[in-house]
Amino acid sequence: MVLIIAFCIEFLQLCNLLEWLNLQNNTLAKLVLGSTFQVTDLLAYTLGILLVLIVEYKQNN
Repeated sequence: MVLIIAFCIEFLQLCNLLEWLNLQNNTLAKLVLGSTFQVTDLLAYTLGILLVLIVEYKQNN
């Protein structure tokens, strides 16, 4: 679920959600939603989730 939320936020950045909502100058909105789309962020989120799954699997076996 965390990965889905992270991907959704990242793709909302790609669609310029802050500009669409006229919040591009709102510091809190920029902090919560971010302001730039980066494919490397998607990769980092995915690798982070995979690491968590690997650690949990090894702890349970």
